[in-house]
Amino acid sequence: MGNWFNDWLFKVQNVDWGQAVATFFTGIIVVFSALIVLVVIFWAFGKIMENIGKPREKKNKKEEPLVPSASPKLVEVVSDDGLSDEVVAAITGAVSVILSEEGNNGSFVIKSIKRTRQTSSAWGTAGVIENTRPF
Repeated sequence: MGNWFNDWLFKVQNVDWGQAVATFFTGIIVVFSALIVLVVIFWAFGKIMENIGKPREKKNKKEEPLVPSASPKLVEVVSDDGLSDEVVAAITGAVSVILSEEGNNGSFVIKSIKRTRQTSSAWGTAGVIENTRPF
């Protein structure tokens, strides 16, 4: 068989199997403990970063429902681009709601309503949105 087999057989016969098993299990415990500690650290870091990005809310602040102003300002709408008055009113109402939710209760004037030029198909736009959204 050769000299290497006799050396291997001698080494295997003289192994302290108790120490080998203890070393094996100690290594397994150390590795998995380190992995658990890393998972906890990254979880805590994620929670901290999540809280940093959120605006702080006051606990005593009561949220008041949005109420239209008592004296609404009338805006004269003149549409010469072929849109019906109902469509112009719906667009004006949508803009008004968005501005009031952002806290801008001032007056505004819509000067023109134009359809935007679409440079790509709806499928292409959906693909871009899907592939560029944050994780």
